[in-house]
Amino acid sequence: MNMTSTQIHKRLKYNFVIAIAITLFHILIGYIISVSGFISVHPALSPYPKAAIILFVLVSIPLDLKWFATRLRKIADYTDYDRKVAAYIKYSRIRVFVILMGLISAIMFFFMRQMNDMLYLIGIEVIILLLCMPTKKRVESEMAVFAPDEDNYHTTE
Repeated sequence: MNMTSTQIHKRLKYNFVIAIAITLFHILIGYIISVSGFISVHPALSPYPKAAIILFVLVSIPLDLKWFATRLRKIADYTDYDRKVAAYIKYSRIRVFVILMGLISAIMFFFMRQMNDMLYLIGIEVIILLLCMPTKKRVESEMAVFAPDEDNYHTTE
């Protein structure tokens, strides 16, 4: 079953909305943890998770975006269109998931330790996440790397 770019866009948009919902859920959980004092990190141990989160965010963003661009070029070698689309959707999900990992880690650590440094990381991650938002134009431009002309892969419904 060949999917149109509109169908692919809707699926990726749905996945993105789920990612945002997961993030909002973690903000709520982080706030509840912060208010209740249920979980706390000993101040002497704070530099280690803080450094790990900062390192993860600063390394994962460029590596993730580079990895995605490389995967897009490799998708072009696949012969089956459906396989190309499935791989594109999978790699798009992975790209958002990696960015989400850093964002959620920074959010949770911010609420547990109230470290303002994490707000900068949260801001960076939110900007990157918004730049990866699946707009119709973005989906079409990313698919142009591996898909034939749009007229050739639309199916009649």
